Amino acid sequence: MERLHSLDFLRAFAMLLGLVIHAPLIFYDPTVLLTFEIYDKPKQELWIWIILVFITNWRMPLFFFLSGFFSIMIIHKRGISKFLLDRIVRVGLTCLLFCLIFDLFDGKIDFTLDHLWFLYYLFIFAFIYSFLYQIKFIRNILTNSISIIKIIILLFCLIMFFPLAIIFNSGSITGGIEVAFLEPPKTYIDLKIGNLIYYFSFFLAGTFFYFNQKWFNIFARTKILILLSILSIVIFLLQLGANDFPIVFIILKSINTLLWCLLFLGLATRFIFSSSGLLTWLIELSYPIYLLHLMPIIFISVAFYKTGFSQINIFLFSITFGFLSSIILYYLLIKFTPLNWIVNGYSKSFFRFKF
Repeated sequence: MERLHSLDFLRAFAMLLGLVIHAPLIFYDPTVLLTFEIYDKPKQELWIWIILVFITNWRMPLFFFLSGFFSIMIIHKRGISKFLLDRIVRVGLTCLLFCLIFDLFDGKIDFTLDHLWFLYYLFIFAFIYSFLYQIKFIRNILTNSISIIKIIILLFCLIMFFPLAIIFNSGSITGGIEVAFLEPPKTYIDLKIGNLIYYFSFFLAGTFFYFNQKWFNIFARTKILILLSILSIVIFLLQLGANDFPIVFIILKSINTLLWCLLFLGLATRFIFSSSGLLTWLIELSYPIYLLHLMPIIFISVAFYKTGFSQINIFLFSITFGFLSSIILYYLLIKFTPLNWIVNGYSKSFFRFKF
């Protein structure tokens, strides 16, 4: 099957947005400043909250959707055993190793996941899906073509899984607005059932669409893109206005998540249909940059905060210098070393043994 460069781009795009999410980290998580003995608590400006709400609405659901799509693609090309071996090395081992490295840097071996929690989830999903796929009855369901009725049912389920996830996590959706955000796991034993159900639903949806790729072209039609754009923007604005009404906020957030995912899938299908040197480079960089970017961004943002820069300048400079420093670290520490065997795979690595 021909590689879908549009989905490769979307996956890299979702990865690189981690820089945008973490650039203002010191403002929405002031405990970071305490590690640098900075005790004044800066007040987060409104635009930061809007950006975070917008990106967190759809970024991780879209990423898990794409992960499901590429997972079944690997299974079809190479089989389940090679797929699991690849996940063990490139996801499980990478998560374990880099989390350990970050633990060593902060001086506490407490097995925290930090920003790599999604790798832990992907590792779990790979084994769950591989098990389900070997059951003939379930495999037939997962590989069926999707009619218009089935697509409506699937999309409705994706909307309803978010409120369900919140109920599993907190027992209710009537709490404060903080319940509307799925808090990532902090450690390996911090398994939130609601989070797993929600993200695995998008993972499964991605596998469904592998066998129904005609829908990508439908989402890419001009009228559909215009409709999705209008609905996405309107419902996002309504979501922001429902900040004081948690239940309404949760429902609008869930709908908004699905709309933006479909919109980005349609836009990528419409405008990205071939590869290029820049696209290939960004795809290669996206995974290692996400692995490496958090510590440089924290140090950079703290340094600019100490010098009195405004929040918008700290945000922009942190993204820029975080991106550049992560690229340098990648080429120094990973690209030409054995670390690349687990990050990008042995076959794609520069450093290989010749037999």
